[in-house]
Amino acid sequence: MTAVLIKDAALRAELEALIAEHAYRLDMNCSENLAELYTDDGCFIAPGFACEGPDAINAYGRDRAAAKDRRVRHVCTNFRFWEDGPDQARGVCFILLFRSNGPDLTPAEPIALADAHDIYRRCPDGVWRLKERRVVLSFESAAHKSR
Repeated sequence: MTAVLIKDAALRAELEALIAEHAYRLDMNCSENLAELYTDDGCFIAPGFACEGPDAINAYGRDRAAAKDRRVRHVCTNFRFWEDGPDQARGVCFILLFRSNGPDLTPAEPIALADAHDIYRRCPDGVWRLKERRVVLSFESAAHKSR
């Protein structure tokens, strides 16, 4: 079966805004309520961890928000979305991750390039949320491996 790509500009904008909000909350240390961006049965899976459900996703978000001495920036690009049912879509984007440790403006280094494989679901309130985000590394620096 061939995937039907989503070309509707409004829907693409909603999904890209969801991805941007996810990155913003992680980058700006305000991810305590990250589960707001997920369905009630949502999960966030990445190398080294898996969070299933709102409590686990918010616990991860709180841990990330507490890391005030670490600066990160997610640069998300190359969005591709396709239909997966009446209220569901799938997508992939590339995430370039930069990180710097310390309170000052220290040089940031690109530490990883990952593919985010997402499942989106339109919830009863009409808002699109993440049902699943699965992060798969494409490239990883030694600094990222040492986390």
